[in-house]
Amino acid sequence: MTTLKYSGNGLSKGFLPDIEGVIVLNPGTVTTLANAKLASGWGAHLNPATSAAIVGTYINLRRGIEDKTTAPEFTTANTGMKEKTKDFAWECVGYGFMSYQDYRTWFGADGKDYDFIFILADGTLLHCFDSSGNVIGFSGTMFVNYGMPKPGGDGKQKACPFEIMLDSVAQMKGQEVTETAFSRRELEELVPVGYKIEIASAYAAGALTIKATHRVTGLPYAGFTTSAEWKVVSTTTDNTAVIAIVSSAGADIGIYTLTIYVTGTTPMTGDFEIQAEKITSSHVVSLSQVLNIPV
Repeated sequence: MTTLKYSGNGLSKGFLPDIEGVIVLNPGTVTTLANAKLASGWGAHLNPATSAAIVGTYINLRRGIEDKTTAPEFTTANTGMKEKTKDFAWECVGYGFMSYQDYRTWFGADGKDYDFIFILADGTLLHCFDSSGNVIGFSGTMFVNYGMPKPGGDGKQKACPFEIMLDSVAQMKGQEVTETAFSRRELEELVPVGYKIEIASAYAAGALTIKATHRVTGLPYAGFTTSAEWKVVSTTTDNTAVIAIVSSAGADIGIYTLTIYVTGTTPMTGDFEIQAEKITSSHVVSLSQVLNIPV
């Protein structure tokens, strides 16, 4: 926290631009100040060479933010003295500028801890520094809404709410405002394009047929054509999983046949999850959601 010294008044009385986005990072993620000022510096976190190396993403909050912070506590003693006895960390609800299909991919984030760097309309960052001078986010927790899509008017605009509760008043007191060399749009363009995958034919004897489409429009996606572009994310009962063959003969209509074994030609014995990714020029450019495969 900065020591109070009278520091004069600037000639401009202009407002800061509104918060219109947030970078959501795995806890403990650090970025040098030099890299934080460049879009390419955030690319190392948001669209690296593999999906396994992704440690964060950007959420567009242009549909608005509502401050939900609890007012400071003031207490009056029986002697008549009134003073502030407690501050509360900042809370907000931000409304994602995204489709409900995109929002559903966030259901697994409910109640999880992240670091948050807020982005103003002009690309300026609101953040903290660690003890080494690296840029870090405000630590906190995210909550999402499992409700059905909202009807009509501003209900639709508020259909994708992200409730963010920060942990630390001290971090808020030590917040920094850093101007950058990029715009919010450049930051958003770093985020891989999202696609939808779904089961076209159930897993049986090691074989699985998947349909891949553009989210919302449902148009077929023909880009996941090699076994390297399909990943087993997790398993329930098996210790290993290998995607042995991918048939992309039906890719023009978004159909792919995967052969997934524990090892050799032994089929999976329990549910597992898969995800598709596409790498171009050492960056993840396309991602599907994580899909559970019942066995």
